[in-house]
Amino acid sequence: MSIQTLFSPFQYKNLILKNRFVMAPMTRAFSTDGIPGDVVTGYYERRAAGDVGLILTEGTVIERPASKNLKDIPNFYGDQALNGWKNILNAVHAKGGKIAPQIWHVGYTPMQWTPPAAFESPDTMTLADIENTIQAYADAAKSAKELGFDAFEIHAAHGYLIDQFFWEGMNHRSDEFGGKTIKERSRFAVEVVKAMRKAVGPDFVIIIRLSQWKQQDYTARLAPTPKVMEDWILPLVDAGIDIFHGSQRRYWEPEFEGSDLNFAGWLKRFLANRQ
Repeated sequence: MSIQTLFSPFQYKNLILKNRFVMAPMTRAFSTDGIPGDVVTGYYERRAAGDVGLILTEGTVIERPASKNLKDIPNFYGDQALNGWKNILNAVHAKGGKIAPQIWHVGYTPMQWTPPAAFESPDTMTLADIENTIQAYADAAKSAKELGFDAFEIHAAHGYLIDQFFWEGMNHRSDEFGGKTIKERSRFAVEVVKAMRKAVGPDFVIIIRLSQWKQQDYTARLAPTPKVMEDWILPLVDAGIDIFHGSQRRYWEPEFEGSDLNFAGWLKRFLANRQ
C-alpha cells in the first residue's frame, strides 16, 4: 500500500494542510493551574517544526466545575489561559504549522485533585447544568475561532462526559437526554455540536473524536451493528460535524463481522453515502 497520499495537501472549508499527517491529542498536564506557559509553547512549536500537517492539542477544558481530573490540565477559558494558547498558536503558525484545540469535559471520572465543585454522576446533572455546559462548549468554540485556531476537535470518546451520555452503561436518565437507543442518548452531543457550530459559523471546521471502547471498559460497544452506528453518526453530521476522528484500540481489526472495514472505515462509508 502506497503512503504517498499522506504527503499530499488537504483542504476542507477553511482548513488547508500541507500534508495529511495529524498529531493526535495526548494529555500532558504541564499547564500549571490550567495556564499553558513556555514549556507547553515549546512542545507544540517543536512539533510544528517537524512538519506535521495538523496538531490536535491535548484536551483543554471548558469552564465548568469538575471539567478536568488533574489541576494542571490546560483550561480553554479565562484571559490567562487563552493568552497562553494565543502564544502557542502564534509559535505554531510561525513554523508553518496548523493547530486545533481539543475541547473537553471529563464528566464523572475519578479525580486526582479537588475541583471547585462537582456533580456525582451524569444522572445528577440538572437540565440547568446541561444548558450551562452546552453554553460553555459554545463559548470555547467561539474563543477558538477568535484566537485564530485552524479548527477545533470535540472530545466525545473514551468514557468522558459526552461519551457518558452516549453510553447506556452510564446514561440512566429518564428525561429527554436519556433513552433506550443511541439516537436518543445522542441528544446532548447533538445540542453541543449545534451550539458550537452556531458560535463559529458554517465555514469553520469542527472535528469530533469518537470511540466504541471506554477507559472503564475496553470491550464496550455503543453500536453493535452498522445500522445502530448509522443512527449514532448521522445526527452528528446533521448537527454540524465536518470530520470524524475514530479512535480504535486495535485498528487492524474489522468493526463488524462480514466486513473488512474498521471503525474509521465505517465512518468514512457513512459520510460518503450521505454526500
